[in-house]
Amino acid sequence: MNFVLAQKKLIAVLPLFLFILDSYAKEIFAKSTNYTDVKNAVTLATSGDIVFLPSGNSDWETKTLVVPGGISLVGNGAQNTIIKRTRSTKEYLIIFDGSNGLPNKLYNIAFEGNYNNDAVYGKGVGFLNDCKNFQISGCKFSGFANCALCIGNSNTQKGVISANTFEKNYYEAIGNFGYGIAIYGGGIWDKLSLGNENAVFIEDNYFIGNRHHVASNNAARFVFRYNKIIHTNSTKNFSMIDVHGKSSWKTGARCFEIYNNEFLTAPNLTTMARTAIGIRGGDGVIFNNNFSKDIFRTIELWNEGYVCGKYPGINQTRALYIWNNQNNDELGYTNSGVANNCELSIQKNRDYFTLKKTNTHLTFTRIRF
Repeated sequence: MNFVLAQKKLIAVLPLFLFILDSYAKEIFAKSTNYTDVKNAVTLATSGDIVFLPSGNSDWETKTLVVPGGISLVGNGAQNTIIKRTRSTKEYLIIFDGSNGLPNKLYNIAFEGNYNNDAVYGKGVGFLNDCKNFQISGCKFSGFANCALCIGNSNTQKGVISANTFEKNYYEAIGNFGYGIAIYGGGIWDKLSLGNENAVFIEDNYFIGNRHHVASNNAARFVFRYNKIIHTNSTKNFSMIDVHGKSSWKTGARCFEIYNNEFLTAPNLTTMARTAIGIRGGDGVIFNNNFSKDIFRTIELWNEGYVCGKYPGINQTRALYIWNNQNNDELGYTNSGVANNCELSIQKNRDYFTLKKTNTHLTFTRIRF
């Protein structure tokens, strides 16, 4: 089967909700996965066009590809279409630039960073400059010391990250960063809003060996659901999901919905993992999650950006609802699965509640834009 027919067959088997082709879209086929060939194909594309990458394994060294909004990249499967970064650089491998207001789609490509030889905080793929209504599916991200996938610096938090793999995005010698997905909002601390499509939806993904599988900051809004998350010996001392308070950005993360996930540990874990979900600020809901008994703290609350005892602290948690999780409380360390590091500021039944939040419509169906 030639490449064109193979790619058309690939589209046919993708779930219908993942790939809606506009009737006017052009199909552009890169000659190879080589940087120059992919860049040339993207240059030929206009809004609504799809650039197909064939099977291949190419090292882009320190080069960065910029893809304008409205253009989609589709590979021939993450096991077949592989783009590598073997030389250390702080720059992204690919930037999807949403400044023109048009959505991008990214499917079926593997991105490999510099693994354990990255001393400069390498980054994988960035959806930047107000990207919205984006879709990312069928990809694999591994070996990036900063963030494998960054959703960045935008007041518009709207997109879907589904059915991807995020593996070993952490460099122990650095001891910092190491995010599977990093979500950064636009810094506007607005009214709490849950249960709508104005969020980054992270669903049906597989995470293993990342320092924080998801990190959020700067008024980020996200939904994390139906994912499988595994902590390993190299990452066991960190929160699997990290929601920042006020620290290095203008604000902390604003809101989150975390439900129907499996939080697990690798079978060779030498000691218990520290924390599944670490909340340093912001508000939201955490429910229907399944936690391994090898995770010491199911949910851990912190103060960040203010002295414990002040109330209210800047961007602190004030409306968190937690219910129906499988808790790990055998050691008597937590209160209904919650470990609270600042009870003077973050109080049960005032700022967080171990009961179901009512009068809130939560979106359970998969979101597609």
